[in-house]
Amino acid sequence: MSLATHRAVAHSFGAGVEDHAVFLTSPEVLDFSLCREFWEAAQQVRDSEMTIIIDLSRTHAIHDSGYTLLWMLKDSLTKAPADLLLMGGHSNLKKMLQLRGFESHFKLL
Repeated sequence: MSLATHRAVAHSFGAGVEDHAVFLTSPEVLDFSLCREFWEAAQQVRDSEMTIIIDLSRTHAIHDSGYTLLWMLKDSLTKAPADLLLMGGHSNLKKMLQLRGFESHFKLL
């Protein structure tokens, strides 16, 4: 299963300003097989103020290569004011992300 990518427009609470976002839905296992999709997402938001939201609600495991992909995505966006949100992850997944230091570089929801 490949990563689903789509652009969406959401409204900021209270500000009434439109924020653009790229939503990524991860499969059951996040691994290096999604390298191309992550690269394409990084290209979409580069030099913009877009947010990347990665939905982990279907994901039950992240391989080491999947963690590497997340770091690579973060590193590719350091010049842009883009946010990276990881949402919907199971409690054990969130715990593993926290243990690996993702909480200080990503928003875990």
